[in-house]
Amino acid sequence: MAHSAPSEAETDQGASLTRWLPPSLIYVLIALAWIAFSDQLLRWAIPSPAMQSWLQTFKGFLFVLATGATLHWLIRRVQRRNQQDSQRIAALSSFYQALSTVSAAAMRAENQAQLFESSCRALLDHAAVRVAAVVLLDAKQHSLTPACALGPAAALYEQALSADPSSPDAATVSLRAVLARSACFCDDLHNEPGFEAFRSRYAAHGLQAFAALPLYCHGVLIGTLTLGCSQPQFFDAERRQLLLQLAETVSFGLGHLQRLKRLRLMDRLIERANDGVIVTDAAARIVAVNPRFCEITGFSEAEALGQTPSLIASGRHGRDFYQSMWQRLHQSGHWRGEIWNKRKSGELYPEWLTISAVRGERGEIENYLAVFSDLSERLEAEQRIRELTSIDLLTGLLNAEVFRARLVGLLQEVRAHKGRAAVAVLNLNRLRVINQVYGREKGDVLLSQIGQRLQSLNLKGALIGRLGGDEFGIAVPGMHTLEDVLRAARSVSACFNALFLLDNDTLMIRPSIGVVCFPEHGEDAISVLSHATAAMQRCKREGTDTLRLYTPDLSQDVSAPFELEQDLRRAIDNGELWLAFQPQIDMRSERVIGMETLLRWTHPTLGPVSPAKFIPVAEESGLILPIGEWVLAEACRQAARWNQGRARPLRVAVNVSAVQFQRQNWPRLVEKTLHQTGLAAECLELEVTESVVMQHIDAVAMRLRALKALGVQLAIDDFGTGYSSLAYLKRLPIDRLKIDQSFVRGLPSDSGDMAICRAIVGLASSLGFSLIAEGVETAEQATCLFDMGCCEAQGWRYARAMPGDEFLTWLQARP
Repeated sequence: MAHSAPSEAETDQGASLTRWLPPSLIYVLIALAWIAFSDQLLRWAIPSPAMQSWLQTFKGFLFVLATGATLHWLIRRVQRRNQQDSQRIAALSSFYQALSTVSAAAMRAENQAQLFESSCRALLDHAAVRVAAVVLLDAKQHSLTPACALGPAAALYEQALSADPSSPDAATVSLRAVLARSACFCDDLHNEPGFEAFRSRYAAHGLQAFAALPLYCHGVLIGTLTLGCSQPQFFDAERRQLLLQLAETVSFGLGHLQRLKRLRLMDRLIERANDGVIVTDAAARIVAVNPRFCEITGFSEAEALGQTPSLIASGRHGRDFYQSMWQRLHQSGHWRGEIWNKRKSGELYPEWLTISAVRGERGEIENYLAVFSDLSERLEAEQRIRELTSIDLLTGLLNAEVFRARLVGLLQEVRAHKGRAAVAVLNLNRLRVINQVYGREKGDVLLSQIGQRLQSLNLKGALIGRLGGDEFGIAVPGMHTLEDVLRAARSVSACFNALFLLDNDTLMIRPSIGVVCFPEHGEDAISVLSHATAAMQRCKREGTDTLRLYTPDLSQDVSAPFELEQDLRRAIDNGELWLAFQPQIDMRSERVIGMETLLRWTHPTLGPVSPAKFIPVAEESGLILPIGEWVLAEACRQAARWNQGRARPLRVAVNVSAVQFQRQNWPRLVEKTLHQTGLAAECLELEVTESVVMQHIDAVAMRLRALKALGVQLAIDDFGTGYSSLAYLKRLPIDRLKIDQSFVRGLPSDSGDMAICRAIVGLASSLGFSLIAEGVETAEQATCLFDMGCCEAQGWRYARAMPGDEFLTWLQARP
């Protein structure tokens, strides 16, 4: 930004020839003409020889006088030109000095006031002006307000000027420059039209010429730099050019101050951020960290600078994980997910990480910005919440849901080791009477004491839970014989032999206990609990106040589900299960973008069995786990095969049950399946029902984040049929909502369905979720949904669900 004026010596050297050549040439021409023609002229004019001799002498004197006068005139002319040029050069040098001073101020000023004062001072000191002022447009551009005014005539800029084009102030050079958005000059105040209203006022301050130059900040007009001087025609072409450069320099300084202000703001925000911040260069070398980074990781700023983020890598994520992360980062410019890192102490901790690529003006990546928050405390709190939600608060035992879920795992482990387990269902006799006599509060005290006694039982590896108001479940592994089972049941019964103390009252309460031996009396959690309940109910009806071992004659009422369960077990091994695929369509282009996987069962004797009938049995018996694994693997395998060679890979949607989501290793199973089948993670969409998400929000949220970290797509199925909590919904890493077919069926005639669909579309749009409607059967439904803003659909309007081979044929036949 430095500017230098040409020196006087350089100017004289460059101009000496051009200045002296014309006078010298004139002198030579006159002298040559005199010598060549004066004698001939004299002889022609004066015939007398005597007179010619005298005139020859006079001619010599005349030649000397004439040439001397000519030389004197020529030399004076050159001297005057030299003096004028020296004055012009001195003036221009002063302007260049002002420009140089303003350039330095543009880089060094700490605020606008300092920049404006330095610029005005430089013009006063070096540009021979009587006033230099900066006037700024207000926020609403209603007026021009003086920001700085220096010089003998500074009083002219003590008041604001109206920015209204129809106001008297519109005649001023400042407002003319603002309205024209270009420089405005007045060379002679008394002779130029339009300034009559201000002549006397300006003349009183000795001003004859003005200049107003617009000032910009990042391309936005903010005001003018206005100058006034006492010399008419002062702003010649050279001065005007220099003034324009000076105004550009001030505008550059304003932009520079704005950039510095933003940088300081960003520095303050990063310094005070509650999240850790890492800034790297394009080669991923750390160039900046904030104090929160140091607090979370334990590394100092000096230890982190120059390193790569692998400094805090935990080693828990494989190469594929990081390759997927970088691929997504380069494609979209962003990546976010849950990741494990390591503190300086060696402690591993989870964090929620967001990485953004920062690109330069030409689009190349210059930096990476990573912002992360420590999830340790939150995960600990979530774990505590899960523990609390798994406990019945009154008794301190497992609640019914958790007891049944853990019973599934316990029985699977017993079966794997070819062992036995005792499972008992215990019901308290006459608890209702106790509540009526002593009050419900004392009844609750009694239940709490019963919970303590059951927990004090010396039953290794036992599960004990409260199944209902007066009903408890107990499962004890490690049984070898039927006698062991009965012995365990008797120990449960024995803990009720002692009296219970309720304040000053003592009472005796006895249970009815039904007992089964696994696997003799049932092959899964549903059957053993059902059989134990049947035995308990028989015991209660008989009024024996004791325990009863299950016998087959007690389970006639549960035989049908049991038989279906047995058939379903065989169906897995016999290949009776198969997958159907229903296309998902982008309604904007009618292009196939994916397919939903649907499980089907063809029974060898019953024929097709409805999923609504066998899926609940699979979930209650635990068979949903192996079935779900098979469905996931088969869907991924087929999708990977179909996507080979496709320019636009299809995504495959797979439904996930509540039982699957309760397994902590479910995300690892998904990762393993993707690796084995070769399906890209972004081509897999996992669908979970709204009710599962809301009923197990903390556990599901944790698993959803783990799945999202793998890169898979996540969708909420049957959206709107449950009880969504928007506060939780916006925190979940969901990609897509599915409008349930029950709301699509009434479109467009049903006003209620129309309102619900519009609400779902609006919700998805505001939260940034994609949207797909299922069960679209008519063109009217498709058009209605498309007009609302839902661009993806599936249903009989486009195609029914088809077996894999038929689906592939249908897909290949489409253009």
